[in-house]
Amino acid sequence: MADNVVGEIVERAISLAFDELGLVIGVNGEVIKLKAVLTHIHAVLQDAEEKQVEENRVKVWLQELKQVSYDAEDALDEIAYNELKYSAVRNNKKKLPGWLNYPLRLVARFKMAHQIKAINLELHDINERKNDFQLKTTNVAEFTQMFNARETYSFVDESSVIGRDIEKKQITQMLINHDVGSIALPVIVIVGLGGLGKTTLAQLVYNNDAVKNHFRLKVWICVSTNFRTTNLFFQILEQINPNNTKSESSSEEVLLKHLQSQLEGKKILLALDDVWNEDDGMWEKLISPLRSFTAKGSKILVTSRSQQVASAARAQTMYQLQGLSDETCWGLIERRAFVPGGQVIRTPQLVVIGKEISKKCKGLPLAAKVLSGMLQSKKEVHEWSAVRDAGFWNSTSDDSKQIMEVLKLSYDNLPSKLKPCFSYCAICPKDCWISRESLIQLWMAQGLLGASNNSQEEIMEDKGNTYFNTLYSKSFFQEAEMNEHGEVIRCKMHDLVNDLARSICKFECQNLGESNNNVDISKCRHASFISPKTLKGLTTAKKVRTIFGWESDSDEDEFDDGGKVGATKISSFFKFKLLRVLDLSGFRGSDFSSSLGKLKHLRYLGLSNTSIKSLPKWVTRLYHLQTLKLIECPKLVELPEDLMNLKKLRHLFIDDGEKWEKMPQAMGELVELQTLSIFVVCQENGISVLENLNNLRGALEIRRLGLAREASLAKRANVLSKKSKLRKLELYWDRDSSVGDEGGDLHMLEELQPHQNLHELFIKGFGGVQFPRWMSSGSLLPNLKSMKISNCSNCEHIPSFGELACLERLGIMNMSKVKSIGGSKDEQMGTTTTPQSYSYSCLKVMKVVH
Repeated sequence: MADNVVGEIVERAISLAFDELGLVIGVNGEVIKLKAVLTHIHAVLQDAEEKQVEENRVKVWLQELKQVSYDAEDALDEIAYNELKYSAVRNNKKKLPGWLNYPLRLVARFKMAHQIKAINLELHDINERKNDFQLKTTNVAEFTQMFNARETYSFVDESSVIGRDIEKKQITQMLINHDVGSIALPVIVIVGLGGLGKTTLAQLVYNNDAVKNHFRLKVWICVSTNFRTTNLFFQILEQINPNNTKSESSSEEVLLKHLQSQLEGKKILLALDDVWNEDDGMWEKLISPLRSFTAKGSKILVTSRSQQVASAARAQTMYQLQGLSDETCWGLIERRAFVPGGQVIRTPQLVVIGKEISKKCKGLPLAAKVLSGMLQSKKEVHEWSAVRDAGFWNSTSDDSKQIMEVLKLSYDNLPSKLKPCFSYCAICPKDCWISRESLIQLWMAQGLLGASNNSQEEIMEDKGNTYFNTLYSKSFFQEAEMNEHGEVIRCKMHDLVNDLARSICKFECQNLGESNNNVDISKCRHASFISPKTLKGLTTAKKVRTIFGWESDSDEDEFDDGGKVGATKISSFFKFKLLRVLDLSGFRGSDFSSSLGKLKHLRYLGLSNTSIKSLPKWVTRLYHLQTLKLIECPKLVELPEDLMNLKKLRHLFIDDGEKWEKMPQAMGELVELQTLSIFVVCQENGISVLENLNNLRGALEIRRLGLAREASLAKRANVLSKKSKLRKLELYWDRDSSVGDEGGDLHMLEELQPHQNLHELFIKGFGGVQFPRWMSSGSLLPNLKSMKISNCSNCEHIPSFGELACLERLGIMNMSKVKSIGGSKDEQMGTTTTPQSYSYSCLKVMKVVH
């Protein structure tokens, strides 16, 4: 696999040298040299990455370059950290006086200059050696050009399937056929190579009407490598009885007794997807008890890549899934490549070439899917011909390798900026859900989305969304879960796609706890874990940049109460000095070592689901921090004033606003902030703190608005109207509005008029007798889709919301004094209404509760 990550690392180091550090006194000379040599090397990288496939010495040279480029990036990043640190000290009068601070600053710069000088010597040697390979220079501007964010890709309905009608009918008949002889609870196993569509076929059968009518109960479990009978019994019980009070930690005896009471005499279909277990003893332990108390006609449907699984399960039928026909593969490619309104126009020449490509897919639907995603952006005949004529089609390797080569071709055709984003996904464990939002923030923390600057033409989060959409549209992600607006919330990676990412990253990305006994952990740069106990294996990974935890349903996998991660103390994380991502979510202790404040490169910190009572002081020394997650921290009720030090902070996740006591006045200085899930008003600072936070996006919840009346009206003016990226706004007065200041509440709500891009509005506890005009104005809220007002117990008149052209959902709850909606009160407010004004043309749901 060509190591396309090298160019991205070199480019980031050059960017740091150009944009941030070239004028820093004391290091500027060495930085200029670094910039120059990196630029020379960068110009030949494209040719080097092509030659490394054939020449091993070029591959070794690239690996050496990558390591030194990492070191250069780290050194430049530390200089930037020190400048942020001294800027924070200068703004904090409680710190060292200037006459004492300045010499310390010079010492730090002198130290960094020597470090960069040593890196320059290594790079000079690498630069000299490149001449031995006769590498061609490539136009740097062309090689590093940004991916065109305006390029569009069509999203295809993943549920549409072509070419499995016969297989679907055959397996359906196997399931509903009563002629099973003396076999109780027979097992049917669909076996085939990864990527053949075993899971898709099983899903088609599972949701077939005949199958639904035949079985009283159905259970679907994605097993993967987690074939533990206790876990499987618990999942079966959980699905057939959502009110189940037992946990996975219950004994098998207890779980089986409850299963027996739920399944006795009932016909059940148990679907076990992606099974790897080949131990016949484990299979017998699972099937034997189920066989004893399920009704005749119950079946188990299994999908697996291994024929040995069917043997171990003593399957009645092993259904060997075959590849698709060439015509069906062409149907898949045709449907996705020639999308109405897409970039590719159907021509006879492209159809001929496309059919030739479909023949070389060798019946693999995954190959057809990823190739069609790649062809969506290729408009010319010669581009399609290049795909058809790619050398790997003639490979004599086994099927598994051929699929990987098909995926590799799709990877090679990704824009250069997207390749490191995809390869970073190797930290995702198989079968785990990937949060779109979190993945983008992880990319951002590793510098894969450019500089942290909201003044750019395209900011990092928007770029990350574009990258994610592109990878999703090209089938690198699957099983997407959408929100009500059709946006992907989370997704998964196909196992083969995950394998591809890992093969690109080699040893740099490790999923701890998996079978990696032969892996040199010392080379690991990015580590993920499900069980914290596995983190003790990271002791030799001195240059690790990511330690990220994935959600686990097992209590055994939480951090313990002794300040340890398995056998690793929290304080020991300090030795991972280059960390950019650290997730300590689930830590049950309340003491976080102050040594973590020395993690100078940290961009992403997860402290969710912890017992902290106040944010540790050391967090405010993480001057590079971009993302801070504090979800489900029940004892946390306030943030420190020193939060103003985190000038780079972009995403602050907190919840449970009812317990929060106040927000720091200094929060208003965090002008790069984009996510602020909750803001709590206090008498000292009022709502004016939000005035300059115009980059906020997504959802914003404002609590205790009753305390904001004391603030100056001038300071509150336009506090929300400039926040064009907010999509959801929740306004709470947090008290019984019947004792509120009616006039004060109305003036406050009038001044909280949001931007016209708002989609959802929720108001609770408002104390006025009427609502301001902007709430019902079609011109002021042209994009509003959902409106909910609740517990406004003084309100007598509600305006008509018929002018809101996009309104789909309207809720009016606990409004006991309301006398009218629209009509007379609108006239009192000086507006003119007509029947056409109340069209409610898009309204789908209206809920009124007295």
